[in-house]
Amino acid sequence: MSYARTRPVDENLLGLDCDGLVRAYHEGRTTPLQVVDALKAAIEAGDTIINAFCYLDWNAAYQAARESEHRYRDGSVLGPLDGVPVSVKDLTDVRGWPTRFGSFAMAEAAEAGSDAPAVERLRAAGAILFGKTTTTEFGWTIRSDNPLNGLTRNPHDPKRSAGGSSSGAAAQVAAGWGPLALGSDAGGSVRVPASYCGVVGFKPSFGTIAMPPSSAFTELAHLGVFSRSVKDCRSAMKVLSGPDARDIASTFPRVPQQGAAPRPRVGWTLFAGSDLPPSHHVVTAFHSCLEQLRAAGYEVREVNLDIRDCADPMWMTWRYRALEAFHAWPDEQRNRLDPALKQLYHEGEALSTIQLAKARTRLRRMAVQIGQVFSDVDVLLTPAMPDSAPIARSSDSSDGAENWFRRSGYAYPFNVTGQPALSIPMGACPQGMPMGLQLVGLKYHDEAVLRLGEEIEALLTPPPPRPR
Repeated sequence: MSYARTRPVDENLLGLDCDGLVRAYHEGRTTPLQVVDALKAAIEAGDTIINAFCYLDWNAAYQAARESEHRYRDGSVLGPLDGVPVSVKDLTDVRGWPTRFGSFAMAEAAEAGSDAPAVERLRAAGAILFGKTTTTEFGWTIRSDNPLNGLTRNPHDPKRSAGGSSSGAAAQVAAGWGPLALGSDAGGSVRVPASYCGVVGFKPSFGTIAMPPSSAFTELAHLGVFSRSVKDCRSAMKVLSGPDARDIASTFPRVPQQGAAPRPRVGWTLFAGSDLPPSHHVVTAFHSCLEQLRAAGYEVREVNLDIRDCADPMWMTWRYRALEAFHAWPDEQRNRLDPALKQLYHEGEALSTIQLAKARTRLRRMAVQIGQVFSDVDVLLTPAMPDSAPIARSSDSSDGAENWFRRSGYAYPFNVTGQPALSIPMGACPQGMPMGLQLVGLKYHDEAVLRLGEEIEALLTPPPPRPR
């Protein structure tokens, strides 16, 4: 069945956050169907420029909206996301939709026969699943293009990159096309585009959102969320968190902290897993954040995290994981990969066992160094990225396989350690582009990170810019 627009569109509906939508539904000020109407109209009007989506299913969205509307009418609401539109990154299975990984090698992929655990949880909570967002090919880089779907642009300035690999998810939320998106992060793929697009991006502790082992990057990969506020992020995590037998990392219990939480010990550093220095604008905004925290009564101190030499070891292991990912493929299918990703595969093939052993040894030592820092602090603050979003461009055969960990040195170390990490907007540079602040916490202390994130979010002024 095809569903046409059922009533006049109120564009203000798309400005509501998750809690705001749920309140409006309860109070009868709007309905899930009206929200889907507004969402469909806005995406049809704007996504030809931004290119945030690679698959849209409005029939499914309208059906889910009708079911949600009945629940609100009958008083049988399923939870804090009932009737809330949510997208899914095109690395995660949604029943009835293809998973194409942004790759010509998967362009003919069949529809998924079942939902990934996180998608099951969203569906069971009444969320309206309406489409899939773009990703870099197999999520391998932090650019914002892929060979199958093209270039995803930043809603703040379409000349600039949305970041990656969860390109479309960040762009969608920044553009105001729904308050929530599901992404993934194996080396910064939630926090990098969140920083570039001026939205909240959260990578929880490893295993908090069940993610069955399905790729060569499994030990680094976390599912995460994009939202407009830390509050919405917390609402989403109430739905998405929890064990699932298909993901052994998720199956042990985690006991939430009881009673009033003590004020966290806060550390900061401007250097982490790369020797690339942050821009003057990022440094200025970062120190302004620190001053506001001090003014609010926090003790904030600099820490020494001497891991600037780890980007190359991380890149070496990343190339080997590309070999693991595609070695069993037939040559015909592997030859349909983008040239840069094929180069990454062949570089992984050429690595010696001693090279890989040295790289893995350094990363294990890096994890110990990070652990030493967190023996003295509870939350670590860094910039999310060393600068604002670069100019967007599609890759070509001359680009090769770039070591992008040199540009994401604040992000990837905490994939190795599995710690929770949150990116929130930190104001804008003189060109009007967003910059991000990262908060990292002790493993499984996700709530402490989100709580401090909400406090800092309230302190930061002026609010982040909205897309033009």
